[in-house]
Amino acid sequence: MTMSDVWEGNCSRDIGFTLRVGGRRSPIDDRRNWDGYLVDGEVVRIKPEQGIKMMGFPNNFQFPVSNTEAMKQLGNSVCVDVVYHVAGQVKEYLENNTIKKANKERQLKGRLNKGEWSEFYAFMRLLLDKYLSFGNKEGNPLNEYVVVFKIKHNKADIEYLKNNGQVEIRDLLGTKIKTLTVKELIEQISIEEIYQTIESSKGSSFVMPKVQEYFELLKINSFKGSSYSKGDINISFNHDGIQYSSQNVDIKSDIGSLPTLLNASSATNFIFRINNFNADIDAINDIKTKYKIRDRLLRIRELNSTLEFVKCEKEVHSNNLKKVDSLMPEILAKMLTKYYSGEGAKITDLVTNENEICRVKDYLKAVLLGMFPSKNWDGNYTANGSILVRKQGDLVLYHVIKDNILKDYLFYNTKLDTPSSTRHRFGNLYKEKNQTFIKLNLQIRFI
Repeated sequence: MTMSDVWEGNCSRDIGFTLRVGGRRSPIDDRRNWDGYLVDGEVVRIKPEQGIKMMGFPNNFQFPVSNTEAMKQLGNSVCVDVVYHVAGQVKEYLENNTIKKANKERQLKGRLNKGEWSEFYAFMRLLLDKYLSFGNKEGNPLNEYVVVFKIKHNKADIEYLKNNGQVEIRDLLGTKIKTLTVKELIEQISIEEIYQTIESSKGSSFVMPKVQEYFELLKINSFKGSSYSKGDINISFNHDGIQYSSQNVDIKSDIGSLPTLLNASSATNFIFRINNFNADIDAINDIKTKYKIRDRLLRIRELNSTLEFVKCEKEVHSNNLKKVDSLMPEILAKMLTKYYSGEGAKITDLVTNENEICRVKDYLKAVLLGMFPSKNWDGNYTANGSILVRKQGDLVLYHVIKDNILKDYLFYNTKLDTPSSTRHRFGNLYKEKNQTFIKLNLQIRFI
């Protein structure tokens, strides 16, 4: 968001001044000026209406005090969006640097969550299995496969080369660290026992005492990926006489909770104007049923009011969507209104127009392989596919060399999901410039 977005006009500054109290109404070219802006060629003074947007408050936030007191309170507050993005960068840095040691110590104790154990299981299967089958759109293996000959976890500085029943561990300079036989890899615990333990275990994290030695044996530091990277594992394989090197793939697992394709955040909020609405906002927001957002939308329709998509809450998300297709924000907005109105959850139920189906498939592929809603995307993919750990325990590969199957699998096996409306600040009606709005949030989960 820039100051032009805050003012809803052409502002001469992209970045706003710090909100203060003293020095109000100084000339716009005075060094003490902080409340004066040049918007559409005219000098305007900032008010709480603009301050609320600058500081990241909900658009319907009300200050029960004078404008002067409201500006004081805004000046003493913390900009939520700035904190969110700074914290995201700090989190990413910590994940990539300072918590490596803590992760290693935790993992050497053998305590991982189900997703991390599933990733370790997939890693072990890639080391042990001779073939990796492609998957079809239903999530079942095809009678076609690749032969994986090298594996590297994207959080590690070593790689694993498979050759004639042996695994050679090397550093990234190609120096051999050790060579292991298949027998050494399975003498402590069988791959089937690892799967059964993951499948049957309860709780958010658990231990596998027999596996602890594998972390040292395989020189493993972490199985936790970054929130801002696509792909957990890097594999090299042969297929139809062609060698595919350094292919980034992520791991999705049907063991345990259903995995997400797109995680909810404030960046995935879509803003809708409610037209022909003259009712009491509080009466709608007071609907607190189990399916409160659906019932609020139902009440809005009963009042003969209609929803009109305005924009994505975050411009970066809108820009990313338009790199897939210029109409993608509108297509997703239509899906959201159907979903939150109770017209279905599966993507196949929400999108039936042939042209829109093609666009949505491209969008789902972009989310899997390259796009983040809160980060500027250049339109390129940083991953090449995904490996699915099936409920039966085997692995299947979805890869861009079988692009149509990859997109069909995503389209036929995903649904919209409702995240926390409190955490992501959506689902309540609010007023802005005498108009009524509501935000709906996009989260996509595998079926």
